[in-house]
Amino acid sequence: MRTMKYKIALPIATTLAFVGVSMIISGGPLRLISEQWCLINGTAEEAVGDIERQYGITIHYEDGANAIPDEWRKPPENGTAESITKRNMCRVMPILLRDLRKYPRRVIQDELTDIYLLNSLHFYGIRYGGTALGRAVFMAVGSRHDGFNDVYLSELFHHEMSSVLFMAYPFPNEAWAAVNSKNFAYAKSRDEVLRSIENIDGDDSSGRYYHKGFLSDYGYSTLENDFNLYAEMAFTDPEALKALADTYPKMHQKSVLLKGFYKSISKDFFPEN
Repeated sequence: MRTMKYKIALPIATTLAFVGVSMIISGGPLRLISEQWCLINGTAEEAVGDIERQYGITIHYEDGANAIPDEWRKPPENGTAESITKRNMCRVMPILLRDLRKYPRRVIQDELTDIYLLNSLHFYGIRYGGTALGRAVFMAVGSRHDGFNDVYLSELFHHEMSSVLFMAYPFPNEAWAAVNSKNFAYAKSRDEVLRSIENIDGDDSSGRYYHKGFLSDYGYSTLENDFNLYAEMAFTDPEALKALADTYPKMHQKSVLLKGFYKSISKDFFPEN
């Protein structure tokens, strides 16, 4: 899962210098479209069709509150959601098209059935960036002004996709946990997890967690969240992760375990390695 308290606090990465222009690769030539053109001509819907045809998954973007499963609407989860705006659809579709291609197509076809695109998502009274349930990914796609920049949206997809795979395949839990200090323990109950997330200070810039093998204090909450952070960096900024792994032994160990996990799913992951 992703909570916005954690995510918005991350340093804002530099984005493309021109506004509203994205690259879409859609089974053919490279196309450049502006958000305004997308709004007028409905090219986001075309991109939805491209993804659904290529991968056999369903993109939900008009569901709103109905996107929340019944079991998540009741206490204590109290899940709520709002439908995504057309403008945010125009922003996120090129990102999805690009980032889906970082996975072997067969893995997406086999393990991902649905992507729910929403404007906002709340559970337990906390604003979430996203979550995963079974073979479905839920993504809240707000405006750049609210911290949902393009880097964030890319990280969010890989974060939640890593949870889908974490639930679907055997993960080296014991080996991963053994990297941590002997006196460290992840949260064990839902209440402990929520308290851990609520107490995150959001300052990830100092690197004070690195020597302990964590990318931020968000990774302290659960083993899965710890893995999620490594996964999103492996897909969005692999050179940065490599630099950290080359510097900090515990981060190197977790990076090796992460890549071993993905390679166990498909040898086509991380072809440069």
